[in-house]
Amino acid sequence: MNKDLEFPENFLWGAAQSAYQTEGHNYNNDWYKFEQIKGKIKNNDTCGAACDHYNRFDSDFELLSNLNQNAHRTGIEWSRIVPEENEVNHDEIEHYHKVFESLKKHNLTSFVTVHHFTIPLWFEKKGGFLKRKNLKHFEYYCDILAKNFPEVEYWNTINEPGVLPLMGYMSKDYPPGRSSFLAFLKVYNNILRAHGIAYHKIKEKNPKSQVGIVKNVPYFYQKFYGKFWKKRVVSFFDNVYNQIFFDLLNNGRVSLNPLIREKCLKGTSDFFGINYYDALYFKFKLGIPYGMDFMLPEDTRFTQMGWGIYPRGLYENIMRVKKEFNGPIYITENGIATLEDKERQSFILEHLLAVHRAIKEGADVRGFFYWSSMDNWEWAEGFEPRFGLIGIDYETQERQIRESAKMYGEIAKQNKISANLLEKFKLNA
Repeated sequence: MNKDLEFPENFLWGAAQSAYQTEGHNYNNDWYKFEQIKGKIKNNDTCGAACDHYNRFDSDFELLSNLNQNAHRTGIEWSRIVPEENEVNHDEIEHYHKVFESLKKHNLTSFVTVHHFTIPLWFEKKGGFLKRKNLKHFEYYCDILAKNFPEVEYWNTINEPGVLPLMGYMSKDYPPGRSSFLAFLKVYNNILRAHGIAYHKIKEKNPKSQVGIVKNVPYFYQKFYGKFWKKRVVSFFDNVYNQIFFDLLNNGRVSLNPLIREKCLKGTSDFFGINYYDALYFKFKLGIPYGMDFMLPEDTRFTQMGWGIYPRGLYENIMRVKKEFNGPIYITENGIATLEDKERQSFILEHLLAVHRAIKEGADVRGFFYWSSMDNWEWAEGFEPRFGLIGIDYETQERQIRESAKMYGEIAKQNKISANLLEKFKLNA
């Protein structure tokens, strides 16, 4: 027999989005340039007006507030604030002031991302994050944010630091579309340094602001032939993608190279943001690149993105962060791309059960942000994936509140998952 599952007092319930994926009308960064290359984006979509959130932010926040959310994760577009080298656009600073005022008006606690994949065109021309000397330009941007936006309550420095190096400099799926392991390592190291720069710059100007990393933490499920590959190959991938961040935050050590220490990174996270979508299953196979293949069990349910649904992985990751990191935890992204809203409702409930279990076992989880607040531009996948609690008609910009949004809103209002809801979806706590 199920019973109500209550969450801690003052728990934050929100949804997340990024600036570029929702604002629209942004033509001054590397992603806009990348989209113009035929074949780079699914269906040759271009971001264009996106959700027109740049002009509709206030009504969008009102919708979320009416759905009982009490927090919201959004971002600032670097290329709007600094359109050219050392040039500040004060009109855009004023725009983002209005955005944050709107969040406050609608009683939404602000979580704001400094960098979410995109870089200004002028920064790209200089080599972007490939060159360490370019970090001075990122520091300039962070200084502007720290000086101008003391009203922001929580800052996310870098969204998913490993994604841009991997997707842009190894797989060619993101700009600049390169494939070089050496470039991957250089960009990775510099983005980690950029996190430290953002943290110190914001804390210097606004000591009371909470500043933290937001990390996608895939759960590595091992399926290998033989213990040798299982231990070494999975350990390597987990080090590159997960363990390196705990080591950096705890002692400044880069786990890929124990001789390297970045003292400026030690202790640079007031909280840890977990982005979680799926588990990664590896299998060793001869005759394919790197001798590795991604495998999923036959009974796995898949999202519209082709990602395997594995709620237990979220629980496991929370407990790992609890062990490795001494501080509060927020689930800064967790969501599903699907055309079936019933599936979205089940996904949300199953993952919230994982969060509740972790809290019950002592994890200091203080908030949950569904990805995403609304359907949006999903990078190389274009507009096809539907992640949103709110549906978007991209031709009319009409907003459609889905049943999943109402269900999530009821959970937020009550600060609990009711036994009746668990029974309805045939779930056991």
